[in-house]
Formats: sequence, structure tokens, C-alpha cells
Amino acid sequence: MSSGNKRKRDEEDSDYEDPVPGRQILPVANLPDDYNGPITDGLQYLFTVRRDARRLPHTVRAANPYEVPEVPRPKLNTEPQRHPSLPSDEWRDIFVTRFKNFRKNVMQPTIHVHIPHNRKQKLLPDRNERDLWWEFIAGSPESVWNRPKKQKQPRNRHPYRPKGMRAFSEESYASEVRDASFSREEEPFASAAASEEFSIGLRATEDRNPGNSSADRTPSDTLPTPRTTPFPSVPQELTPASDIHEGNTRLVPREPVPQLLSPIDHSLAIHLLMYFTNWMNHYLRHSEDTANRLTDVHARWIFALLTRIEDDLCADDMSLLRNLARACTGLVKEHVWKKSLLASAGVGQEETRTSEPLMGERSCWMIIAAIVGVWGQRDLWMDAESMLAGIASEVP
Repeated sequence: MSSGNKRKRDEEDSDYEDPVPGRQILPVANLPDDYNGPITDGLQYLFTVRRDARRLPHTVRAANPYEVPEVPRPKLNTEPQRHPSLPSDEWRDIFVTRFKNFRKNVMQPTIHVHIPHNRKQKLLPDRNERDLWWEFIAGSPESVWNRPKKQKQPRNRHPYRPKGMRAFSEESYASEVRDASFSREEEPFASAAASEEFSIGLRATEDRNPGNSSADRTPSDTLPTPRTTPFPSVPQELTPASDIHEGNTRLVPREPVPQLLSPIDHSLAIHLLMYFTNWMNHYLRHSEDTANRLTDVHARWIFALLTRIEDDLCADDMSLLRNLARACTGLVKEHVWKKSLLASAGVGQEETRTSEPLMGERSCWMIIAAIVGVWGQRDLWMDAESMLAGIASEVP
């Protein structure tokens, strides 16, 4: 391509000019933008026309004679209204942070040296004794939750001829067999003499105490008994340790102190939390039974056991924790429903006369927040909101 066909920069339009519709063909005067002098020729006229065209908008809209001013509408809150009983997001974040720090402090070893307890002394009930764990937390004595187990006595299948080698002769063995046979033959006579002796003593007792005659006794009381067995006495009713509440025998619940928590590992903690879930569900099904009410001591035990749970859980362990959170949500619903019912009836909340306050909403929210925050189960908050959606709450 020859140099004659190239356009020079001087022949091109200036870069500072804005594009306008159409293509420039006629020459335009080169004047400043603020030129306000008289127009003497066509070049200056074209300059002013192009300058005014750049100042005008590219599109215009005609005024609508039927236009009505738009009234601003109030903004609608699209978010669902949160139940007043639910804790705020700020409280959840602060509580989860502090609970994680508390778990770290519990898991790490302490600087204090504790005197080791006697290994023969039992600190906790057995793993599978659910009822004994309830008595243990309620403060029952060790004789209730640590009952001695019955030892099984070995049975001798052949008392007269033991198996294996013998350290005696055949003559001594034959004499022992004869003595045993004689003793078996004398047993009916001995039992008859014993029963006759017992009947004579019974008649002598009736002669001394005419009020306690044999006619006043039941047939089971007059049956003959061996000489080694005492006469049956009047049966006494046994009172469970959990029913003792009067006098100096009032039970003091056991708190989850470090000495009791140290032997509890992850597996036992999960197992005990399953017991608490069962107890809460049983109370929700039978809320009229006052013996099954959970107190703040039970809530503190649940809170302490959650510190013994590992961070990484299998599906079964996670399901147990979720069931525990749902049971706490059901307990919250029970409390909120009772308060709203009493408020609608114009009756104040009844006070339960117990030595320990009952497990309330605050304790339940702390347990739910711990499970949601540490193990990432945020959908449990949505379950709690849906469960409390149709219940009104009285906020003081």
C-alpha cells in the first residue's frame, strides 16, 4: 500500500469531540466551547449547532397528561416472625464460643494433684443400670445404686461318686455310700419328729397367748416349716430411697463434679445421654407424674456430659444427640404451652414445691445451642421454630 492512500492525523476528526448522529461532510470552525460572539460565517454557525446538539439528551419523553403520582408502599417484612421464646443470634454465637472454650478446659489435665480414690470403692453405677443411674443422680445412698450381686454356687451333679481320680480306697467309698443311704432313710423320721416338736411348741404358745389362736391365722401361716427356718413374721413394706423426703433423710442430688466426670469416656457419655433422652420423652408422655420430673441437676449433668463427647461422631451417635435436642425442644414447648394457657386464663404460673428447681427453658436452650454450634446441626433451630410457631408466648 502506497503512502499516498494513508490518511494523516490532521485530516481525522478530533478525539475530544463526542460522536453525533450523521457523518461530518462540511467544514466546521475551530472555536472554544465558551464562544459567545457574533456568527459571521457558515463555519461558525455549524460549530454552534454541533455544540448545542451535544448538550441535548439523545432521547426525549413526552409528558403523559393522565399520569398519576405513585404512592410509596410500605416495605413488607418477608422474613418469618421469630417466636419470642427463641434465643437471639447474638446470644447463640457468644454461648457457642464460651462452650467450646469450656470443653477445652475440661478435656485438658488439671494442674492440681488429687488423691486417688480407693479402687475397691465404686464411684458410678453400672453402665446398663438405667434405674440405678436415676437413683444415683437423685442422691440415693450407695446401698441403693450399688447393690451386692448374688454369687452363684457351683452345683455338684453327682454328690456320691465324683468324677476323676480318687485318693481313697473302694472300701471307704462303699462305707460312705451306705452312710448316705442310711441318712436318706432316716430323713422322714427326723422331719416327722421336727414337725411334731413344732406343733407342740405352737400349742404351748397358743395356750400362753389365747388372742393369737390358730383360728386367726391364715392357712399359709400354719404350714409346717423346718427347724432351721424361723416362724414367718409380719411383712414390712419397703420404701424406695427416692421417696424419702421428710426429716433428716432428705436426699441431696449429686452434682457432676470432676471426680465423677473423670472416669466417663465418650462411649459412656453417649450412653448416659440416651438415658436422659428417654427420661425426658417419658415425662412428656406422662407429665402428670411428679416422680419423673427433671430438675436443674439433670440439666447440669447433660451439660457436663456434652463436654465428654468427641468432635467427630458416627451416624448413630449424631442421631442420639439430635434426639436429645428434639426432646429438649419438646420440653420447651410444654413449658411455653403451659404459660400461655395460664396467661389466657388469667392465672399466675403455679410454683412447684421441690427442693431443686425444675429443668426450664433456659437449660433446654443451652443444650440445644451446644449441639447445634459444636456439631453443626443448624436445621434443629428450624425444627424448634416450626414446633413453636402455633403457640403464643407471654413475654414479661
